[in-house]
Amino acid sequence: MIALRISVPALLITLAASCVFSFPAVGQMVKANDDVLPDSRVPGWLQDRPLGLTYGYYSPYEGSGELLPSIGLASDYGSATSAGSAPQTMPSIDIPVVSQENFRFGVSANLWGAIDGTGAKDGLEALYPSLSAGIWGVVGIESIAVDAKILGKVWSPEEFTNAREGYEAQVGLTLYSPMMRLGGGRFVDLSVRADLTMADDSYMDQHFGISDAEALSAGLEAYTAGAGLKSAGLSIGTSVPLTRNFELQGSAGLLQLLDHAAASPWVIERGELTDIWGNLGFAFRF
Repeated sequence: MIALRISVPALLITLAASCVFSFPAVGQMVKANDDVLPDSRVPGWLQDRPLGLTYGYYSPYEGSGELLPSIGLASDYGSATSAGSAPQTMPSIDIPVVSQENFRFGVSANLWGAIDGTGAKDGLEALYPSLSAGIWGVVGIESIAVDAKILGKVWSPEEFTNAREGYEAQVGLTLYSPMMRLGGGRFVDLSVRADLTMADDSYMDQHFGISDAEALSAGLEAYTAGAGLKSAGLSIGTSVPLTRNFELQGSAGLLQLLDHAAASPWVIERGELTDIWGNLGFAFRF
């Protein structure tokens, strides 16, 4: 009995101390993405992050009016600052350089794919791939965030005589809200994003302009597209937890061409002013 009276208070003190010291550590691990706890086998940057695949349909290029199947990586819709990079209409690989709770800044890179002279651009000169790079940043809280990104061509092989050129920039606003609580005590995540994309004259004229030679071969009017607003986007993304670790994901959106891009003869006569996209996926959240 003496041993029991001594061990019970000791046990209560131990449990209380464990709670005091472990709760802040767990909160810090999930929200600040610091190094893992000593007893965790998951790196801090991966804590509470999803890993999985999505399958969806996207337009091969703006204004095409076509949809092609595509496989991609799962996205994180757990807050406004993380969800903004998922539904945006100017995707890239974004590497953080500065990462704080309410502010992140980094560098971006992307491969601008080839655009063949087929479909809505039949008879127009094909555009070859090029490597683009730039910077990005996001500032906000869990429920609302503003982000910006600029990307431009940095390199293409010399053999590509008509590689994709120019710069494009985007600003976006993302709203996030947790919905009903489901599997594993987690909430359904819901994010909505609106954005505006601008481009310089090199990008606009190459992608939406029509030279005199192209006008003859394609049977369209010659057209020069100048710098300015290129498109506006609206999208929604959600994750639905099945258990603490497994979730279903989905996102959908539309992109509306504006100004000089919307006035291009090949867009008006053969393409579409509005492109839509969407995907569904499955992910494991650490």
